[in-house]
This record gives sequence, structure tokens and C-alpha cells, in this order.
Amino acid sequence: MTVFALLIALAAAPASAASPRFTNIMPHGGQRGTEVDVTLYGTNLQDAEEVLVYDPGLEVVSFAHPEDEKQKGRQLKVRFRLAENAPLGSQRLRIRTRTGLSELQNFHVGALPVVMEAEPNTQFDAPQVIEKNVTVHGRVDREDVDYYVVECKKGERLSVEVFGLRLGYASTSSSFFDPSIAILDENRFELATEDDSALVGNDSVASVVIPEDGKYYVQIRDAAYGGDGRAYYLLHVGNFPRPRAVIPAGGKPGETLEVTLIGDPTGPFKQTVTLPTEVPEHFALEVSDEQGVAPSSMPFRLSDLDNFIEQEPNNSRQEATPAAAPGAFNGALSEPGDIDFFKFSATKGQVYEVEVYGRRIRSPIDSVVYIYRMDNGGRVAADDDKRRPDSYVRFTAPEDGEYVVAVRDHLNNGGPEYAYRVELTPVTPQLVAKPLDIRRYVQPDFVIPQGAGRGVVLNVTRQDIGGPVNFRSEDLPPGVRIECPEGWRAGGQMSFVMYADEDAPVGGHYANVTVHLDDPKQADRKVEGPVMQELLMVRGRNNNYVWTEEQRRLAVVVTEKAPFRVSVETPKVPLVRGGSMQLRVTCEKDEGWDEDIQLLVLQNPSGVNSSRSVKIPKGKTEALIPMNAAGNAAVRETMIAVRAIAKVGGGSVETCTPFFPIRVEEQYATFEFAQAAIERGKEGQMLVTVTKRKDWEGEAEVKLLGLPANATAEPLKLTSDMTELTFTVKTTEKTPISDNKNVFCQLFVPEAGTTILHSLGKGRLRVDPPPPQPKTEAPKPKPQVAAAAPAKPKPLSRLEQLRLQAQQLREQGAEME
Repeated sequence: MTVFALLIALAAAPASAASPRFTNIMPHGGQRGTEVDVTLYGTNLQDAEEVLVYDPGLEVVSFAHPEDEKQKGRQLKVRFRLAENAPLGSQRLRIRTRTGLSELQNFHVGALPVVMEAEPNTQFDAPQVIEKNVTVHGRVDREDVDYYVVECKKGERLSVEVFGLRLGYASTSSSFFDPSIAILDENRFELATEDDSALVGNDSVASVVIPEDGKYYVQIRDAAYGGDGRAYYLLHVGNFPRPRAVIPAGGKPGETLEVTLIGDPTGPFKQTVTLPTEVPEHFALEVSDEQGVAPSSMPFRLSDLDNFIEQEPNNSRQEATPAAAPGAFNGALSEPGDIDFFKFSATKGQVYEVEVYGRRIRSPIDSVVYIYRMDNGGRVAADDDKRRPDSYVRFTAPEDGEYVVAVRDHLNNGGPEYAYRVELTPVTPQLVAKPLDIRRYVQPDFVIPQGAGRGVVLNVTRQDIGGPVNFRSEDLPPGVRIECPEGWRAGGQMSFVMYADEDAPVGGHYANVTVHLDDPKQADRKVEGPVMQELLMVRGRNNNYVWTEEQRRLAVVVTEKAPFRVSVETPKVPLVRGGSMQLRVTCEKDEGWDEDIQLLVLQNPSGVNSSRSVKIPKGKTEALIPMNAAGNAAVRETMIAVRAIAKVGGGSVETCTPFFPIRVEEQYATFEFAQAAIERGKEGQMLVTVTKRKDWEGEAEVKLLGLPANATAEPLKLTSDMTELTFTVKTTEKTPISDNKNVFCQLFVPEAGTTILHSLGKGRLRVDPPPPQPKTEAPKPKPQVAAAAPAKPKPLSRLEQLRLQAQQLREQGAEME
């Protein structure tokens, strides 16, 4: 990494603004071996001091703020020097200011001179004329199609490759530039066309051998005819080779070996390469011949495994290519339906990891891997997509003998570029740590104000190893240290804070931070891995991660002091299971600064949750964070910290407090409720049986809660030697008839000048209606002075009529007797 800093005298520095944004760069690329003047665009860049460059081969030779006052804070003028041997592809850049760190942007390094697109070039019959072996810097607008024309000779190779998506620009959260390219002749006949290439992701490559002398046209557009102000591209047009695969796809560090490049329109060709002795973070083979250099290098594995190359025919167990384990089996599914076999020997109980590299070496293969016994063909193991979509299995030899590995494509596709590499290795313990997103799709930055901390939660993945881990770094910025309390280190997610001393210099760089096994019981095992980040650059529909940038070093930056300082009052009493407490947080604010400060517990202890909506509001200097423990919360002391986030200078600044202990204990007592029933409007008794677990001094207060509306019960006092409580519950005529099954008690135990809040028990209280009142005889009506008119007879139903007739017949019969 090469960085250049032009420090600005404090007396002349413009007003600072936190949260710098880096939104664009023009131009987006340059030719290696040259110097390029670029403009960096963004916001809150008034106090920018440095461009942090992640990759080797690029040097910042000048850095200046614009003279135009209107552009200050929005632009930076920078000159890059691109080394002759700078790796081809993206150079990852971030802007460091005195108060923050920008997001990442890419600057493309190529082997060809860069020319700019000249509009109008949207018609086939009015293209932009270019020379061969140039890189065109252009942009596609909505429904835009760009045409370029070159003169070519019969038999020469014409290759086209575009960097669009790989520049890392997204239009919206679900829209991005998806380049599609075509090579056409003068009759508008397509010689080659391609949308997405496995070698370059959603970008495209095309390469042909020219059939006749003449003019040939290169067309570029968005695959869906989209495009906007951020659909930039770098279009490489020339005679360079453009293979799609390399066999073998890996080699030993320091080794010189011959590889075969496949997929070029002129046919396969060989190249001798010498691999680096030290394994770099990322490695790829640069491909060249007498006509040029391919714009994209070929992903290439570096490992200590012996290579075995498939030997056709090897389409069955009987024809399997001889190999050995450990080893790397290399080949290609040369045609649809192809399946390749390799054989090796293993002894009973030997365990191997079988890892297929296909998509991870930019092959179109969707691999499926099988392991069979050689003698009877019985299948031992198989996998399709454990590495999404590459394959992985762990194989344990059931007996001594020969075994075969078989590789095919899931859909039985094939072609010369369907390359693969299968690595059989002994099981090796591994550790990797990655920060959790601070909000969806957003990774944290390690920006640390002087005298404060920056806290994140790391997810640690252990493979074939257990036990506590810790973190270390030999190249953090001066005055910066790492803390991860011991109580977190055995888990999968753990609190991780970087603190900066009060006098730590403002500055920063990319630092190697590692996670390592730190277990006295396994002192003889030396296992470590990187703390790394995967930065989302382009997100597609359905929240698919379309393009990410993996970084195995962390950008660690010390900034000027924050205008606020937050501290937490260490709780004097424990948090009990099923109970709650409030953390008291106080702050100091610089004179002239007063904003809301959001407070968030960095990581809650197991079984504990805390409010995420607490703020220290403007004009105030303290707030309370409610914390609640579940009934099964882990009983232990845990070191926790609090994040504090506030607006500063048009952006935001985040700090983290020192760690402090919080202790979770068992409840001091348990309550058991007897069921109770009360008549509405009256009062009744509710009995609670108390089982003490721990003594306390003095009287605790107990409140009965969960009662229905318009029902009350006076609080009671409880000493640690009491075994029963009897609450008197009063109801009114307005108390609803109900069956209340969630009645509980709050117990406030006095301790250390405060109280410990318990929520205890679960009771049932039924409110019954009053019993029915006895009926009373209605008073007889007073005699009427005048007789009322006879009531009109009520019409009888047919049934009533038949009953009346029957009665009359019975009466007549009785009279005759």
C-alpha cells in the first residue's frame, strides 16, 4: 500500500465536517506506467487530508483542495502515479479526513491508453472512430446505445472487455449497470455478443478472429436498456488475448510452471509463469502474448499441493486419471454431459476436505462432486452447493483402498471454459472474524475519535477448533489498542472495541488484525486467521449481493476529539432473572455544541435485552437505558459498553464507552399465587407464597400488577424471613367481569442505596358477577273507573285452534257421562 498525505495547517483548515462521502471519481481509470490527474467528488471533504489506497502499485503524488470556494468540501484534486507493474483491475480508495473516513470507491488500472467517449455515438451509422488497443471511458444513459468503429485485417484477433459493474457503482438499491456488448461487421451482422461472462461477473467479454478486412463495430449498452448518470464503463478494445480459463488453476508458491490458457478464439496456448514466494492477499495470473495483455487477470490458487491434470479419456471410474491425496485435481468439462474422474488411495480413517473451486476461479461450472469406492463403485460422499455454488465434502475413508473423485456440472453443461480445481487436503483448523453490519447492508468503519473508542460486534467462525480466542495487531495506528473482554471470547459473537489515547495522532492506515486461539488448555496449538470485511458495493433485486469487495485489512483511522464524552455509572446492584434495571448514562458536551445523542448497548449479555430508542436529548446531560433479563438469562458477570452517536458538522460521530461490568443473578425470592375469585364491587384476598433464595436487609416493597381495570391492591412490605403475602384486592361496579391469568408481582429489594426490581410469579384472578337478586311480586293494578273496551281477540294459530277443539270435545264427553 502506498499513501500520500498533504497535511493542512490547522490555522488555515476549513471548518470540519464528520461523515465524509466519496461518491464519484473522474476519470475512473488510467494506464499503468503513467500519471493521471483525477477529481474525487463527494461531500464533507473540507478537512480531507489523505487518500488511503488499499492495493499495491498506485501512488498519490499530489493532493489539493479546489481553489473554487463553491467546490470546497465537494471535490479534491489528486494526481496518481500508476506503476509499470501495477496489478490490472481495481485499486480500492478511501478518503480520510480529520473527522472521518469515506466509503470505498474503485479506480481501474489498465494496460491501454484511455480515450474519452465523444457523443453523439448512439447510431450504428454514426459511431465514434477509435484506434485499436485503447480503453474508452464512457457512460450509458437511459435507453442509450454507444457505438465505436475500428479498422481490422483478416485473420487478426479483435477482443473487447468492459469494466462496468466491477467499478462498483449502483444506481439505486435494486438497479445497477449490467453491460452487454457485441462485435458487428459492416452489414450489422453480429460476430459475437455477450451479456454476462463467468470470468467477469455481470460484465462482458467478446473475442473473434476477423473474417475479412474492413470496419468492425463495437456496441455497448445496458442489458435492459437502462442506464443513468452512474452507468460508467471502461471499454477495452484491441488485439489482446482473451482466454476464459487456465489449467491448472493453481500452483505452489515460488514454483515456475507451464499453464494452458483456454477459450481464446485463436485456440489454446501455453504460458510459463513464476509464482510469488510469499502468498499475497489476492493473486491472479496476468495473461499476455505478442499482441497484448488481457485486461483481467486469471484467478489462480496458491497452495503447497501437487497438481494433477486430467488425462482424457477419464469419463468413468475405470478410466480415472491417477492422482494422489493430498493433491489438487485440475481439468475442464470440455463438452455438455462430460464427467471427469480422478483416483487416489486412502487408508481407513483418513479424513480429507474435498473443496471444488469453480465459480471462485471464475468458471461457469455449477459443480457437483462425488466420491466412490474404486472396487465396487459404492458412493461414499457427494455435494452440490455447500460453497454456493461450488461444492465441498468432508470425506472419511471407510477402509483401506482406492477411491475416485468425480466432477460434473449440475445441469450437465460443458465447454472448454468449464474449468475446475478440486483440492483434497487434510482437515486444518481455521479461524475467521467478520464485523456484523451496523445496519442492514452497512459494515462498520473503524473511525476512533481521540480519547474515545469505536465498538463493533464480531462474528467468529471456528472450523475444526474450539475454545476462547483473542485479537491482536502489530500495525495499528499509534495510540490505538484493541479490547475484547475475556467473558466474550469463547462465544460466536463478541464485543470488540478499538480505543485511541487522548494524544493519539490524527491519521490512519490499513492494518492487519488477526483473531487467534487463546486457550491455556490448547497452548500447543497455533491457529489464527484474519479479521476481514466484505463491503457491499452493488445490491440487486431481492437483496442479492451483486458485487462486493473483500478486504483482509481494516481501515483504522484516528480522528479529532468528539464534541461530547459519554460515561456510564456502573450498576451497584445485580440484574436478576426476570427483572429489570436502568443504566444511567451521563455526558459532557463542548461549549457551543448541543445535539441529541443516541445510546445503544454494544452487545447485551446472554438473555438480556436493552432499549434501542434511548437518547440524551438536546439541553440534557443524562438518560436511562432500560435493561430486562429473561427468566433463563445466563447467571454471570459480563463486561459491556455503550455506543454513542450524534450529529456533528453535517455528519455523525460515534464513540464507545469503556467496558463496565453488569451482573445477572438468580431472583432473591420466588412467588407462588393461589387462585382467587372476587365478586364485582367487593373486595377479596389474594394469597402469595414466598420462597426466599437470598437474604436482604430491611423491608422490600411488593406491588400486585396485571389487575383488571378499576381494581386495586395496596402495596405490601416483605422482609426476607416472611413466607406469605396477602393482598386485599378492591373492585368497583366498573370492574369488568373477567378471568385475569397474568397477574404478577413487582418486588423492589433495597440494596446499596437503590432497589433491585424483580418481576415474579404468574397468578389468576377471576372477577365474578354479583348473584341474581330474588324476584318481587308486582303490585296489583287499581280498579278502573270505566270498563275498558274489550281487547280484540288475538288470531289463533292452526295448532292452537286444534288444541282448543280437542279440549272442547273432551269437555263434551265428560258432560255426556
